[in-house]
Amino acid sequence: MFAARISKRAGRVVAPVLLLTALVATSALAQPRSLQANPVRGMAEGASVSLDGRLQVLIEDYPGGRVQTRHYLQTARGRVELLTEGRAMKAEAGSRVRLRGRVTGEALTLDGTTSSVQVTSAAALPAALGEQRVAVILVNFQDDTSQPMTREAANTLVFETTNIFYRQSSFGQTWLNGRTFDWVTVPYNKSTCVDGMLIAAEADKAVAAAGGDLSGYNRKVYMFPRNACSWSGLALVNENPSMAWINGSFNLKAVGHELGHNLGLRHAHALDCDISPTGDTCTRLPYGDAADLMGNVRTGDFSPYAKERMGWLNDGVSPPILVADRSGRYTIEPYASGSVGAKAIKVPRGTDANGTPLWFYLDYRLPLGVDAVLDGVGNLAQGVMVRTVTQGDGDSIHQIDMTPNSAIGGTADLADGALTVGRSYVDPLTGSTISVASVSATGAVVDVSLSGSAVVTPPAPEPAPVCTRAAPAMSLTATTTSAAAGSALRYAITLSNADSSTCAPTTFNLAASVPAGWAGVLGSASVTLSPGTSANTTLDVTSTTSATAGTYGVGAGAGSAAGSVHTVNAGNTYTVLAPTLNSSIGTDKSLYLRGQTVYMSSRVMIGTTPVSGAAVTFVITLPNGRTTSIKAKSGRDGYARASYRTGKTSAYVGQYALRATVVSSGKSASSATTGFAVK
Repeated sequence: MFAARISKRAGRVVAPVLLLTALVATSALAQPRSLQANPVRGMAEGASVSLDGRLQVLIEDYPGGRVQTRHYLQTARGRVELLTEGRAMKAEAGSRVRLRGRVTGEALTLDGTTSSVQVTSAAALPAALGEQRVAVILVNFQDDTSQPMTREAANTLVFETTNIFYRQSSFGQTWLNGRTFDWVTVPYNKSTCVDGMLIAAEADKAVAAAGGDLSGYNRKVYMFPRNACSWSGLALVNENPSMAWINGSFNLKAVGHELGHNLGLRHAHALDCDISPTGDTCTRLPYGDAADLMGNVRTGDFSPYAKERMGWLNDGVSPPILVADRSGRYTIEPYASGSVGAKAIKVPRGTDANGTPLWFYLDYRLPLGVDAVLDGVGNLAQGVMVRTVTQGDGDSIHQIDMTPNSAIGGTADLADGALTVGRSYVDPLTGSTISVASVSATGAVVDVSLSGSAVVTPPAPEPAPVCTRAAPAMSLTATTTSAAAGSALRYAITLSNADSSTCAPTTFNLAASVPAGWAGVLGSASVTLSPGTSANTTLDVTSTTSATAGTYGVGAGAGSAAGSVHTVNAGNTYTVLAPTLNSSIGTDKSLYLRGQTVYMSSRVMIGTTPVSGAAVTFVITLPNGRTTSIKAKSGRDGYARASYRTGKTSAYVGQYALRATVVSSGKSASSATTGFAVK
């Protein structure tokens, strides 16, 4: 697995793509009417309007393979839904655009021409690398306050099941971290299909009212019992921060799918054809890919083109994708294995009518890791899967069926869609041939024969940033390093990441080193650091009560998955002080009458051990300043005892001081003092 990293693509933009989904005027989110400001609200029907803003794409996922993609323009004066008249518009989610259209109710209808949509700033690629801070918010309704899932189960679903999927699929480059907030109730009925934005706003307020803090999260997932909305999942595309809504479908297929949309992924489509993989009569299945979580069939791994867009493949430090820019033999590893070899092949198919490059993407699936769900499914784990892609268009991924019309029922026909050993496919667009020579537990061997129309001169690759690992710096300090046996001392740990700025953040695991039998407790078991940053934690060391006087070594160490280059240690000392002779003093009362007897005692100890035979002198200072001394010796319990009878005359009335001096084996203890009064 690869250590998580910061994308080298920061600041790179996505070229505008053709969005094929036509929109309709009625919206599943239309009731109740959104309370958001709307820049066309109150304008005359049919009025011509020009607006600038950011394009927002919302995908509604329905059971059974139906999808609805909605477009909105977020302006400085509010948010308006965009409708088309059967034509597509060019722009990627998150782009800054200038639109011209006419007012239709509270929406803006575009005429679908190129001139009606101008991209003023193309969208940046999604922030799909590194830690994704996720807040899971459990929501119910005022007419249904049921809690169909415990907070613990939701936490496990997102931060264990879904997180494991993303870690494995991204080769350790993307992971989920955060918390699940307990159930809150929003002031809407489940019998009404409520605007997801309204649910989110009310849920956020309820979490805040309960003392929750959502400020540290860039991904919010709202999960609620199934309501009147017929969609099972809803998500904003390529948004950061982002929101996703889960309507009663509490599983990886729903949660992982909607988070994929948040990160910028579109659906994994399929072509179900009757004569050949791409003809004669074909049906486009919006969720039809048989092995991709962004389909609606199985929770298999994301396609190679999707991973390439996310930076999980072919991005300098990720496993590569081979480009078949000439005829020859190409070898790829099992797709879901954690090894670092090539994971896919790109085969050119010429260009479309606009001159945009077309590709086949080939990968070899085995039932490993997240692809374990493919075990026993048709021939998907017995050959090479083939998908078509239009370069730059994230919504163009289509699995094609290499055994067309073998089953009836749409997605069922794609279950045997792999190209198996000994079979060949001839691309009708270019005449190029793809053949599978062999497959094994270690990979697939594919022969590609390109025709003249498919041969490409690959562009020179951008130089990949070089990540230079370096040993981190670590210090272990304390304000005091000396204490009696059995005492706890706190040491401060500072760890600094010295990697080059092109490296990803690294998680360092910490360990303590203390003498046998002692306790060493770390404040944090691990820290995640970006290059050039530091983190602080603590090490609490407690010696045993039986530890002998002397100086002992204590230490802390750190390491990461990068290996020995990231191994570092820091040390310090803990000095156990020799037990000292000490004493205490007391009297049986604090106030006496004239002529009464004062009973005195002094206990002599070395550390916690009583001292027998110590010479103790009780020195009594009378109110007139004169002193008298009484000698005693300590017994086995460490106590020396004596008595003093006060005088009966008024001269003995007043405040007395009492002090004990102690000598044992030639060592003196600090004097212990107290006092008493006589009246």
